[in-house]
Amino acid sequence: MSADATLSAVRLVSLIDVETRVLNAASRTELAFITVNETHALSPYRLAILWSAGKGVEAVSGLAQADPNAPFVQWLERVFPILAGAHAEPSAVTAADLPAELAGQWSEWLPSQGLVLPWPGAVLLLAREDSWSEPERQLTARLVRAVAVAWRNFDRPSPWARLRRRGWSGQRALVTAAAAAIIAGAVPVTDSVLAPAEMVPAQPAVVRAPLEGVVDKIEVSPNQHVAEGQPLFSLDPTTLSGKLEVARRELATAQAEYRQAAQAQVFDPKAKSQVAILLGRNEEKQAEVDWLQGQLDRIRVRSPRDGVVVLDDPSDWPGRPVAVGERVMLVADETDTEVEAWLPVSDAGQATPGAKLTLFLNTAPLSPVRAAVRTVAYETTTRPDGTLAYRVRAGLSDAGHKPRLGLKGTARIDGDRVALAWWLFRRPVTAVRQMLGI
Repeated sequence: MSADATLSAVRLVSLIDVETRVLNAASRTELAFITVNETHALSPYRLAILWSAGKGVEAVSGLAQADPNAPFVQWLERVFPILAGAHAEPSAVTAADLPAELAGQWSEWLPSQGLVLPWPGAVLLLAREDSWSEPERQLTARLVRAVAVAWRNFDRPSPWARLRRRGWSGQRALVTAAAAAIIAGAVPVTDSVLAPAEMVPAQPAVVRAPLEGVVDKIEVSPNQHVAEGQPLFSLDPTTLSGKLEVARRELATAQAEYRQAAQAQVFDPKAKSQVAILLGRNEEKQAEVDWLQGQLDRIRVRSPRDGVVVLDDPSDWPGRPVAVGERVMLVADETDTEVEAWLPVSDAGQATPGAKLTLFLNTAPLSPVRAAVRTVAYETTTRPDGTLAYRVRAGLSDAGHKPRLGLKGTARIDGDRVALAWWLFRRPVTAVRQMLGI
């Protein structure tokens, strides 16, 4: 391979490399730096200057930043508008192409031979002592076309600048923007609030403590299917068993005293008056034994219906004292469910009976559940996380599709139609009023 062919191949590879770097430039500053410094690989030069119509001299080869007050830069600012106006295509230039007052300083600042490479809004000037060959012009011109494409991406005018080009003044644009904001703010939208929600039993059977005592054993586990009459839990029988044993002994004593008096009345007229008293005491003790036996039979609580056990943690109940009527667990139909949502205090009043509720379950966010608000609590309730909220109950609109018990998600409760401005600024206004106390 000849030396010229080798040189051409090297320059072609360099062109591809520099073009890639130009197109991958992340900013206009980086693009300008690559243009004035990396072009040397295609065609050697002693100095390269990049000038744009908007910013003047943007980059000079070998310098991190050009000083706009330097005499050299001041001279270039007078030269480049002339070069940009006289050359629309890549052209070789010398001092003879400039007016006399500028040509006299060419030799002071630049080598004798220059190459002008223009594109819309900018000019690249390369300068050296030797003249430029045709292959060098073609290579640099090809690179400049890539630079022009990248330059256009960084030189796009802002929306405000485009409006000003079309004759829009600042006052006119401000008035138009304000009018558009007022019109958009008056657009009616549906007010809505978000609240955490879950599927709860619609008509559960509440299983309560039948009498006062201490829970002895929980005989079922959470979410267990139970049948009607199946044992659920039992209370500690120790106290009742002791009382029943004492009552039975007292009954036996009363029965013995009664039999003795009944036998003695045959021979002793005075004993006849004691028979009625002892008979009453005997019946009293028998009633007490029967009552205690009935209480002892009730300490094992059974399921009132078929369903699923709703219980948090069975291990928390053994040993816990309970009062008469205290709720221990629920037995519910897992398919007979409704939505329970917790409305934040800040959104009080946004949900009313009959409002539409849409539940987005965590397990199926793309299949929302439709419901209608049935009740809204008038007082707040403390949630497990310590926050206060209003309890909202909603019945499902589709009776044929009821998600199973226990599924959680986020509910959107739709309210009245309000202006878009109110929907956007209701929360900020509320927060400001609470902060300022007004």
